[in-house]
Amino acid sequence: MAARRRASRRTGASTGRLSARPIGGATRVYAIIGDPVAHSLSPPMQNAAFATCGLDAVYVPLRVAPGELAAAVAGLSACGVEGWNVTVPHKTAIVPFVDALQPRARIAGAVNTVVRTAHGLVGDNTDGDGFVAALRAAGRSPRNAAVLVIGSGGSVQGIVPALLDAGSRRIVIVNRTRARADALVAALDDGRVSTAGLDLLVDGAELARFAVIVNATSAALGGDAPPRIRFDATSRDVLCCDLMYGKASPFLRSAARARRATMDGLPMLLHQGALAFTLWTHRRAPIVAMERALRAAQR
Repeated sequence: MAARRRASRRTGASTGRLSARPIGGATRVYAIIGDPVAHSLSPPMQNAAFATCGLDAVYVPLRVAPGELAAAVAGLSACGVEGWNVTVPHKTAIVPFVDALQPRARIAGAVNTVVRTAHGLVGDNTDGDGFVAALRAAGRSPRNAAVLVIGSGGSVQGIVPALLDAGSRRIVIVNRTRARADALVAALDDGRVSTAGLDLLVDGAELARFAVIVNATSAALGGDAPPRIRFDATSRDVLCCDLMYGKASPFLRSAARARRATMDGLPMLLHQGALAFTLWTHRRAPIVAMERALRAAQR
């Protein structure tokens, strides 16, 4: 029992708390910026990772309103913050404020991870590779799969190129504002990706062709209703994914009522966060401790 208590104090992983290591002048600071950001489970996950690896580092959530992004980036950089994650609504807006983009961020046109280097701020995007890793962990290979994506925001811009790299044979993007989805498809310039209108979501013959359906809208955050989908017409083997996590979304509840397999955004959060941790620290991420912290923080 005493050994378990000591381990818990060292890692903080079982509770999601910060490490027992005192914060001092040498502590490296990392953050997540967004609006809203209070709901984020990235702080307990990343703090558990730092503690598990014995690193003198801390990760904090910072609410940054859309009009304050430029000032926030300048302030984070001036204060020597080592790196930060970027969430809604800043993933595309932050692109002009970094000094360089890694290839996957350049292709996506969106950034979810910033790394401070000797040469300036480098933007990267771990969303896509994190989502693909989450699919594989769930026993679903994206290779040769047909994928339906609902939404066209910053997360989609990271996910779709990664699915293409992983060998998906067809990706259809549906968005309320179709012009935005069309712009993303044009930028990708890959014949496997196309857009469709909202009517596809009630077209039984089309829905049955997809192995994975991804809800990438932020409707749950704003209290809006997601588009109506005929889950009863989907393949019985389909996996319905929502990039949001926490309370089950209307999308996932509807899929579950139709007895379809579901996956919320927690596995993607875990894997994209692990990739970000490695970018910042050049260490292998302690996945088990990070997942344990996420599960504890959800309770």
